[in-house]
Amino acid sequence: MSQTGSIYPAPFLYAWLAILAWSPLPKASNRVWSQSLLCILIMTLAMALVAFMTFKNKNPLPQLAPHKWPILLLGFVALWSTLQTVPLPFALVETLSPGAAEIYQMAQLDRFTLSLEPSETLQMAILSWSLWLFLVMTILLVDTPQRMRLLMNTIVLCGLFQAVYGSFMTLSGLEYGFFHTKEFFLGRATGTFVARAHLAGYLEMCLAVGIGLLVASLSKRHHQNWRQSLGNILETMLGPKMRLRIFLALMVIALVLTRSRMGNTAFFVALPVCGIGMMLIQGKLHKGAIILIASMMLVDFFIVGQWFGFAELAERIENTSAQTENRDETVRDTLTMLSDYPVTGIGNGTYYSSFPQYQGPDVGGFWDHAHNDYLEFAVELGLIGFVPLALLVLFSLFKSISSLKKRHDLLARGVAFASTMGIMSLLIHSSVDFNLQIPANALLFIVIMAFASMAVTLPRERRDEKG
Repeated sequence: MSQTGSIYPAPFLYAWLAILAWSPLPKASNRVWSQSLLCILIMTLAMALVAFMTFKNKNPLPQLAPHKWPILLLGFVALWSTLQTVPLPFALVETLSPGAAEIYQMAQLDRFTLSLEPSETLQMAILSWSLWLFLVMTILLVDTPQRMRLLMNTIVLCGLFQAVYGSFMTLSGLEYGFFHTKEFFLGRATGTFVARAHLAGYLEMCLAVGIGLLVASLSKRHHQNWRQSLGNILETMLGPKMRLRIFLALMVIALVLTRSRMGNTAFFVALPVCGIGMMLIQGKLHKGAIILIASMMLVDFFIVGQWFGFAELAERIENTSAQTENRDETVRDTLTMLSDYPVTGIGNGTYYSSFPQYQGPDVGGFWDHAHNDYLEFAVELGLIGFVPLALLVLFSLFKSISSLKKRHDLLARGVAFASTMGIMSLLIHSSVDFNLQIPANALLFIVIMAFASMAVTLPRERRDEKG
C-alpha cells in the first residue's frame, strides 16, 4: 500500500505498527520484563523520530496543535505519576496527604513521597510517559487516509490472531498461552493474555475498529429500485467486505469462548447503542447501516453465540449474585481507602500493597487490582490525577460523537464510530474489571481515543485511495 502524502518515511510507521502488534503477545506486556521491553521499544522509536525531525528541520507542533487537549491531559497524568515519587518535606506531605504522613510517622521513615511505594509508582510513571509518546506518534505518523486504513486493518488482524489462537487452544484442549502451559482459565479462551477478561477487552476494541471499517465501506449511492438495493446487499454480503465480516465473526466466537460476562455484555450493548445512535445523530436511517447492525446482531448473537456456547455464558451470568462474588465488598473497602487519600492518592500502581490494610474479613484472597478501573485510578492517582484522566476519556467520546455528525467522509465516520464504540465498550467493562491496568489494552485504548481527535482532522479520502 502506498504511503504517499506523509512527511514521515514509511519505516517509522511500520516500526510503530510492529510495536502495537507486539504488545499483546508477551502476556499482554503485563510482566515486569515485557512491560519494560515495551517502554524501551516505544522510547527508542520516539528518539529516532525526534532525530529525523531534527535532521530534516521539521516542526511537529502545527500537526499536533489540533490535538492539544488529549496530549496535554494524558501528559499531565504522566507528570503527576512522576511527581508522586519525588521526595517532599514532611510538612508538605502532611498537608497534601495526611494518611501517608501518618504511615511515615509510624514507620519512622526519613524519606517522604506522596506515593506509598515510590519504586512501583516510578515504573508506572515510565509506562505512562511511554503511552503519552505513543499517542503523540499516532497523531504524527497516521496522517493520511491510506495510513489510517492500514492502521485499522492491522488492529483487526491483531484481533484475528488472538481470536484464532485463543479459540484453537480452547477447542483443541492444548491450552498454551505465550510459550507456556496455561495454569488458569482452562477451557476458556485467553489467547496470549493471562486472563480471559483482558482478552475480551482487547477483542472488544478490535471488533469496534473492524465494524468502523465496515461503516467506512457503506455505499452512499441512492438506489432507484429494489433490484439495485438487492444487488448492493449481495455485494456487501458476498463481495470483498465478506472477508472482513468473517474476521469479525471469528473474533466474536473467541469473545464468547472467553466466557467473560461483562466483556460480552459490553460488546453486545455497545454495538446496537452506537449503531442506532449513529443513525439518530446523522438524522437519517441509512439502509446500509441498518442492514449492517441487524446482520451483526443476528449472526453474532443468535447463531455464532448459540453454536459456541452462549448458553453457558448466559447461565454463568444468571448464577452471578452478591453471595457468589466478592467484588461488592472489594468496592466497599476501596472506597474506604479512597476516603483516606482523596486528593493525591496512594501512588500509581500501588493498589496491591495498600489494599490488604483495608481488606475486610469477608473478602478472601489476594487482590492486586480493584476489579474496577474507575476506583483504582481514583485511589491511586487521587483527585488531582483522576480528573484529567476522566476528562481525556469524556473529551474523546465527545469528539468522536461530534465527528459522526459533522464529517461526511465515510472513512472519517468509520474512524469516529470505531472510537465511539471502543470507548463505550471499555467504559462498560471497566466497571467490573481492570483492562486499563493491562499495558497492551491501555496502549490500544490510547489509539482508540486518538481516533476521536483524528477523525476531525483526517483528510478526505479519494475513491481511488481505498485499499
